[in-house]
Amino acid sequence: MLKILVFVGIVFIVLSGMKCYVYLRFLRFNPFIPKYMSIGFLVILAIGEVALLLLRDAPIARWQYLLVGSCVVFSYTLFMACLCVDIVRFCFKRISPKDSFIQSRRAFGAKMTSWALALLFSLFSFKAFHNALNLPPVKKLFLRVKNLHSKISIAMISDVHIGNTLGKAFLEGIVEKINALNVDIVVIVGDLVDAKIAFVKADLAPLKDLQSKLGVYYVAGNHEYYHGIEPILEHLQSLNLHIVHNTSIEFESFNLAGVSDLAGYRFGKLEPDLEAAKAALNPNKPSILLAHQPKFVYQNDVSDFDVVLCGHTHGGQVFPLSLLVWLDQHYVHGLYHIPNAKHTQLYVSSGVGFWGPAIRFLAPSEIVYLELA
Repeated sequence: MLKILVFVGIVFIVLSGMKCYVYLRFLRFNPFIPKYMSIGFLVILAIGEVALLLLRDAPIARWQYLLVGSCVVFSYTLFMACLCVDIVRFCFKRISPKDSFIQSRRAFGAKMTSWALALLFSLFSFKAFHNALNLPPVKKLFLRVKNLHSKISIAMISDVHIGNTLGKAFLEGIVEKINALNVDIVVIVGDLVDAKIAFVKADLAPLKDLQSKLGVYYVAGNHEYYHGIEPILEHLQSLNLHIVHNTSIEFESFNLAGVSDLAGYRFGKLEPDLEAAKAALNPNKPSILLAHQPKFVYQNDVSDFDVVLCGHTHGGQVFPLSLLVWLDQHYVHGLYHIPNAKHTQLYVSSGVGFWGPAIRFLAPSEIVYLELA
């Protein structure tokens, strides 16, 4: 609990610092916009951010949630634009001679600064929304696994967060992309659902159309616990998803195991049990483990597994929050080799969707195509 409070405190301090910086710098960089208009714009963003917190679980339309959440997006992109302009101005001052000609161009420089801020703000905002709301690309990854006698192709997704913003149309696109890969097996590594199941049943219907030779396998993430883990699991099973919580399945050439999420400890139900997941592993075959949070790997001995697949981090979702994610999870995104398990390879996906406002910045989403050989 103390660690969570410290993490939340750090996030609060960072976000508060960003807010103060934006307010001060935005007013300075806009000499050609009336001050009352600048202040009014910033006040609207602040009201929207507060409203997002209050309406987080309210049954409002998706476009309304997207509109309110855009205030957070604009606050962030404005911060990044101000920061970039400040860095360029600082470097320019360091390398430019302080002669009378340079000094006489201050008015021109102020105008260019204002235009640069507007351009960067527009560009960053477009990229943030585009990266979040568009279908992710397929990232291909090839792993060597000992004692694997035939190749295995896996489609992996995590962190879809079907709920306030993303719905049926988005999931249909994901399913279409996965089916085009013609893989042996599909795995979903948590945070598929981010709302009460009653509100998103129709949105999850495309999952029935997922195609693979060996089926679709799923472990829950922390957000499923937040919205009622039992009814969510019950409905997902009706969509032909195989739940692999604290158990394993033996296939012809490999074992697949899964553990429920660390949030189970907090909620006192469906807690992760690695020993139970390992109990029926065939030691003569390579083993794959599904676990939502990568810090589960940091906290437990996973040396019995050749490949571990995780999500949860969103690749940070927005920079520089990726640094805070690293502090909490110890892994952010990509392929890792576990220090005390030399043959174990860990892949942490940046996920498919997003949490909260529709933003991804310097943390692109992905559908992962894994080929094990």
